[in-house]
Amino acid sequence: MAVYSDKTNKNGLVQRFEFWTRLKDGTIDHASPSTLAYQVADRINAGFEKIMPLLLSYSDHIRWDDLNHGDRPIGTIDIVSGQSDYTITTDDNSLDILNFTGVKILASASATEYDDIEKLTLDDPRVLEAMSPSPSQTGTPYAYVENGNDLFFLPQFDYSKTDGIKLYFSREHSYFAASDSTKEAGIPKPFHELLVLHAANDWLAVNRSEDASLRAEVRGQINRLESDLQSFIDLRNPTKLIIKPKGIRHR
Repeated sequence: MAVYSDKTNKNGLVQRFEFWTRLKDGTIDHASPSTLAYQVADRINAGFEKIMPLLLSYSDHIRWDDLNHGDRPIGTIDIVSGQSDYTITTDDNSLDILNFTGVKILASASATEYDDIEKLTLDDPRVLEAMSPSPSQTGTPYAYVENGNDLFFLPQFDYSKTDGIKLYFSREHSYFAASDSTKEAGIPKPFHELLVLHAANDWLAVNRSEDASLRAEVRGQINRLESDLQSFIDLRNPTKLIIKPKGIRHR
């Protein structure tokens, strides 16, 4: 895995940025960050944001999670009797949830094993029932609707249960700081270069707009790697696919 900065082996993300922008070796020093170092960290983080749509647009299944987070992208929330809707935005690390990848429930107040329930698409006629239930629609939910950061269960719960809903999700990556050195990017190693290339492309557009050949080469490398990333996602999991009310707990 490529670390953020490696002044010895010259293969960190910072050193690769220097290579692609033709900056002198050692121009960017994480140990004593300059304005340029902060700008480079920001542009590398922006590179993350540019490729995240590619990572999230293919499937409802978990592709990978940034290992820098230190826990799993799985959490629980409490079931509240008589409540059908739950608004969920972040996990217990205050990280933004980008996508729900699975929902399970404990089917009664005494249940100990989680059950899968049906996910309704927004064109299903039952969606209106789930999103605006009548008081008489209570019981053990057999389905749910995902609408933005909201989950709606059908029917609404007629029991309460601590940790009664288990959620699987994709979440934001861990950002770099200008002073980082050994921290690694939380995406597969073959695509670490994409972060650098996007950062270099931004920098070159502002600072070396006259260097057409270099800018074209960087853009060509971005296009090639993004195409490879799309193929990688398809091969890794050939199928298609966001949390926190107070009290979410990782498992």
